[in-house]
Amino acid sequence: MRKKRVISTICALVLISAVMGGCSGKKTETVQSAAETDLVSKEETKEKTTQETAKETGTKKDVTLRFSWWGGDTRHEATIQAIETYMAQNPGITIEYEYMGFDSYYEKLLTQLSSNTQPDICSVDYKWIGDLIAQNKPFVNINEISDQIDLSKFDQNFIHDFCGQDDYLIGVPCGINGRGVLYNTEFFDKYGLTASDDWTWEDLLKAGKLVNEQDRDAHLLFLTNDVLVYITRDIVKQKYGENLINNNYELICTTEDMTEAMDMVLKLVETGTLPPFEESVLYETVFADQIPGWLEGKWGMTVLSASNLPSIITASPFEIETMRWVVADGAKDSAITVAPTMMLAIPKNCENKEEAAAFINWFVNNPEAIAITGDTRGIPANSEARDMLEEKGAISPQVSTMLAQALEAKTSPENGLTLNAEVAAVISDYSHQVGYKQITPEQAGPAMYKDIEHILEQMKQ
Repeated sequence: MRKKRVISTICALVLISAVMGGCSGKKTETVQSAAETDLVSKEETKEKTTQETAKETGTKKDVTLRFSWWGGDTRHEATIQAIETYMAQNPGITIEYEYMGFDSYYEKLLTQLSSNTQPDICSVDYKWIGDLIAQNKPFVNINEISDQIDLSKFDQNFIHDFCGQDDYLIGVPCGINGRGVLYNTEFFDKYGLTASDDWTWEDLLKAGKLVNEQDRDAHLLFLTNDVLVYITRDIVKQKYGENLINNNYELICTTEDMTEAMDMVLKLVETGTLPPFEESVLYETVFADQIPGWLEGKWGMTVLSASNLPSIITASPFEIETMRWVVADGAKDSAITVAPTMMLAIPKNCENKEEAAAFINWFVNNPEAIAITGDTRGIPANSEARDMLEEKGAISPQVSTMLAQALEAKTSPENGLTLNAEVAAVISDYSHQVGYKQITPEQAGPAMYKDIEHILEQMKQ
């Protein structure tokens, strides 16, 4: 009996202990939960106070921006220096930079836009405006944030005509650009050529033939793919005084005009004015500062925009000058391109639009930024910046001269349809086939006309 009583007592003690232990655990959990709640409440209050204090004092959160552009080494180095200066003056702002050659830039930008991985500040070329507007206007309308970016020193007519469509401003132009001819003065002297601002297409062919007859390895002219496409646009615009494609999605020329343009490509090759396509195609996506034929003095002149001159001037081991690009006798329009240089745009999906706008405003308006970047993006579109650089002698004489030559020529803005990338690809393809002598101009002209019409029909839908 005694043994049973002891066992019963032990069981009772164990049961009481378990019950007490259970009660004790629940109480501890409740106490801990209250402590945690109190801690969270304090943290929330602290965070709210910090945010309010930051708002009152103007303190901003740390922000990382991405900035992309294209160009040569001179532009890259100046832009990076400007970025580092801005970051030093604006603690909490980090700017990561992405730069590359022009040939691959647009394709990458389109890929980034489609996958929402684009930089916060994107460089945009005027030739892409029509395409980008047709793709739902992926960039902020700068006109809507004019309180954040000061455009008062920019020519308003220029901005309206060249940097967007109607009231939509796609980006802030870094500079004003003009297309022209850059030539090696020693080359011209060697082959007895005289530079002039009134060369015609016939003058170009005559000079090119003269050079190549004296030296079969020497060629007067070499062109990037971009400029090769312009041969067709220029010939048509000079003849009719209108862009290749009007705003009704119609070609304004005939198949015979297309044949004439392709015939000019062939003549440039046959006279030796251009190097054989088998040779020149290797360098059609880079500028003269990266081309052996130019640097070695075998190719004498090229066509490009003034904003690309600084790198070439630095790299060239000889004196270089500029002249106006060729214009046909009796032309109704010179077709000499005048355009904005590298517009800076903010994607609509940018999470830090205010900070991106602040950097752009500093980049195009601040005297220190202007002094650093100089004429690496052409002559500044900001009139005060332009005056400042001219007073300091910081703008290359060749850049100023080329722009002046372009502005003096009678020209009108290009429209988005004429600059459409698909249309340009068709013109490039047929120009290459003719240049390689795979087809004749008579075959290329009508076929090219038909292909462009097909693209325009699809764009209408």
